[in-house]
Amino acid sequence: MMAAFADAVYRVYDQGQRIDLQLGQPNPAMAAVLARHGATHGGLVTGENPFGQTQSAQENAAANAALAEAIDALGLPRLPSDGGSEDGSWNEPGFLVIGGEGQPVDALARRFRQAAWVRIEADGSAHLAACAYPLASSGLTPCWPPHVLADDAG
Repeated sequence: MMAAFADAVYRVYDQGQRIDLQLGQPNPAMAAVLARHGATHGGLVTGENPFGQTQSAQENAAANAALAEAIDALGLPRLPSDGGSEDGSWNEPGFLVIGGEGQPVDALARRFRQAAWVRIEADGSAHLAACAYPLASSGLTPCWPPHVLADDAG
């Protein structure tokens, strides 16, 4: 799953402009978006397909609507984004979350049961950030569903 995320293409949509991001590469247009908002960091997150498990279009739309409300409740700016395969066969809409104290996007990604999110630095560079979860057998929540990881007896 992480290999697919690393190979994905990521885009942010701002004022009629599409900003294409490549992992590990500085992006002046993305840096300008952060600077315009007075932020030194941000992150891309989706509510779709929790734990990499395919959901219906309606479930994904509801999850992204709930994610938008959660971002708004934090008082953070957000812009539409998406990420997926180069050929377009897989695409997940989400949001660029701008700024915030600590790691708000990590907390949002974990709340919405995502395997990873994309951290954006001040220079506009994008970096994959894995979310850490306990195994189902630990009894802690949230956790990976037992059927996702074959080595978890959960």
